[in-house]
Amino acid sequence: RAQLWKETWIADINERGIPITKDIDPLKVLASEADIAGWQNEGLPSDRISVENAAVVTSCSRWPLMIDPQLQGVKWIKQRLGEDSHILQ
Repeated sequence: RAQLWKETWIADINERGIPITKDIDPLKVLASEADIAGWQNEGLPSDRISVENAAVVTSCSRWPLMIDPQLQGVKWIKQRLGEDSHILQ
């Protein structure tokens, strides 16, 4: 993700002349430290990938596809939304 952001998206944004803050972190745009702490209290693992995934899931207007072989995301979603959510496996 970092490589995609730094080498592809930033270059495209600059090429199109879109203003962008130097050294911006997309995670900081999508989530605050309070959001991240809240997610971790709900059972989300603290690694960067899990936090990035949570930021995307909570920022989407539609439900994204989650590939979750270790079921960590499923556990977090169940904790966050309750057992009434529908999970396809």
